[in-house]
Amino acid sequence: MKTLIIGLGNPIVGDDAIGIKIVEWLQQTNLFSPNVKIQPDVSLSGIGLVELFQSYDQVIIIDSIITEKNRPGTVRVLHPDQFLSAHHVSDFHNMDFFTALEWGYQTFKNIPPKEKITIIGIEIQYVQEFSDTLSPEIRNQLKSIQKTVYNQIRKILNKREVLFNAL
Repeated sequence: MKTLIIGLGNPIVGDDAIGIKIVEWLQQTNLFSPNVKIQPDVSLSGIGLVELFQSYDQVIIIDSIITEKNRPGTVRVLHPDQFLSAHHVSDFHNMDFFTALEWGYQTFKNIPPKEKITIIGIEIQYVQEFSDTLSPEIRNQLKSIQKTVYNQIRKILNKREVLFNAL
């Protein structure tokens, strides 16, 4: 099974970069089989993002979310039908992700079904300041967030594509 793991966010908007930082770390761990492609910083949104899904059996997106229902650092697993409730994920530059995904299903024949697309969202507080560092609150939880995300990916992959139980 071919899997794509994508990190989303803005590297110069503080905690919004958490998805990129987590996927960069996953790439460095080298814990996955060659069937798992890891892309730390995808600067695409909407249709461009959905086009990347072609030829993969499943896609895992790691991104920051703002639900205002959980404390910062909380990791949640979401699916496309829940995107409208995940504020950050639902708006990709004038075309929300759900609309782009529906367009992808009409346009391409080789995009994974919705049940094989997962968002691992990491709760942040909205930050309006430009910064290339994580907030102290997220930075202090980074190791725990990494481990939680890794364990969620192992569950999603059913451990088939994980080479080691190193964490």
